[in-house]
Amino acid sequence: MNSYIKEEFKRAFFSKITLFTSIFSIVLVFGGMFEYISWIKYGDISVLYLFLSGYNSGTANFLIVVFPIISCLPFAASYVSDCKTGLNKYIYIRMSKTSYRWIRLLVNGLVGGFVLFIGPFISLLFLLGIKVFTHIPMAKEQMETFEYFKSLGIHSPIIAILIILIVLFFCGFTFATFALGISTFIQNIYLAVLLPFIYYIFSATVLINIHTYLNAVVLYDVNHFGVNFAQRCLYGIILCMVGIITFFIGGYKVEQKNT
Repeated sequence: MNSYIKEEFKRAFFSKITLFTSIFSIVLVFGGMFEYISWIKYGDISVLYLFLSGYNSGTANFLIVVFPIISCLPFAASYVSDCKTGLNKYIYIRMSKTSYRWIRLLVNGLVGGFVLFIGPFISLLFLLGIKVFTHIPMAKEQMETFEYFKSLGIHSPIIAILIILIVLFFCGFTFATFALGISTFIQNIYLAVLLPFIYYIFSATVLINIHTYLNAVVLYDVNHFGVNFAQRCLYGIILCMVGIITFFIGGYKVEQKNT
């Protein structure tokens, strides 16, 4: 089983689509920061302002729009692919179906979280490198997001950014898990990646009218509508559980159909 787990990690993290998605994540973050980077030479901007511009507040920021697709692209459709190629039948010779599914859930979630996390993380390293040479401050402007962290007793900009990165990782993990569960029912590679994005848009246009906190962007944006961490975690857990339950139920039906 250990050798299979290693192979799954290699398959997920070292594939071309994961590389492409990681680069896309990085490009989107830097695209959000681009118009503000020129301000560095005037010393009139901070690391935190630049980071948040690339993460959720820049006028050219698109990561906050397409993050469900980025999280789901690398591996969420892998179960559908395995079923269509018959690869899963060979895997079952080496391990139980239950073990296979749990491994698939874990690897898919981790790679989904990674590709969403990597763009902002690389931007943070870039900004810290710039800070060494330009001496721009970590925080200068009065920003709503940082004020939110201060209200929680967190006054360090770097800790605030690290918390944001952790939230992003689990956001990607959640959407990738949700997509994997959906994939067992629709059996379509493209829809498996697209439907979580459709749900995201649906939540921001329809579900938000039922309750503000049903907007799935709260899983991404730490300060969106002032949602606290308990509510954010509850939403993420529910969405993850939906993905896990549908994956096991749908996977069982698929196996019965192919038996």
